[in-house]
Amino acid sequence: MCFLSIDIGATNTLIGYGDQEFDFIEKTKTEQFLNEIENFIENKLTDEQLDNLEEVAVAVAGPMDREKGVFYPPNIEIDQVDIITPLEGFGDVKIVNDCTSAVLGEYTYGDHSTENLVYITISSGIGAGVIIDGNVLEGWNGNFGEVGHMEIGDRGLKCGCGEEDHWEAYCSGNSIPKLAEEVAGEEYGNALELFEEYYSGDEKAERAIDEINRYNAKAVTNIVNLYNPEKIVIGGAVALNHPEEVVQPLQNLIKDRTINEEPEIELCALGEHSVLHGLRASCRR
Repeated sequence: MCFLSIDIGATNTLIGYGDQEFDFIEKTKTEQFLNEIENFIENKLTDEQLDNLEEVAVAVAGPMDREKGVFYPPNIEIDQVDIITPLEGFGDVKIVNDCTSAVLGEYTYGDHSTENLVYITISSGIGAGVIIDGNVLEGWNGNFGEVGHMEIGDRGLKCGCGEEDHWEAYCSGNSIPKLAEEVAGEEYGNALELFEEYYSGDEKAERAIDEINRYNAKAVTNIVNLYNPEKIVIGGAVALNHPEEVVQPLQNLIKDRTINEEPEIELCALGEHSVLHGLRASCRR
């Protein structure tokens, strides 16, 4: 039995095919993939691979309706995607939240040695996946872990969902330039430009990064108090590309701020493939 894992992110989509492990992993732009799902899969797999395919597991970054088999992608000009219809001819299809899949991947293959694990992504959006006592939490319709929409700010910055002061409105990759402009009085074209200024020793960029860390610490403290994890692992493009600036400060910043005992905090073990490995694990269960 072979499986197909599809991680549909806000910007990029990762596709993995295999039996016990991945035979290959492909990366493409999400908008392109969503516009030609069936043709894309048929062009990537040989006839023999298609014949051996029995399970398709899909992780989505964005709200979904599992009963209808659709999800609502953020950041691109597509309002709703029917994910089941173009894939059901390839095998049994299951849909999960991307962070739920990521925490399962880290739990199964990341060698973390804990039954109480939280995965947080800090990327173009912010979300979380949670395992408590070895059980994956998914919520009643699979949309568990939208922690990016907890209110932690005090500057009135607007989130992509339309509300103000959400964590995602301050510290996601898409929103960091807005916060940095508020703090530093400088315009930054994107998050990478801010970090490059920081690396060059720019004092305004340093103030902005400090403020990002302060808001991240507030949100992570809330997560610790809510879920009492033994360990938190952090992924997503912002964290993976800047671990020393985004991840490492959190351990000290939450110290003595939490009601619960502080967990170990570190970069995720599986990099950008955490979600894919979670889908792989769900096919092996």
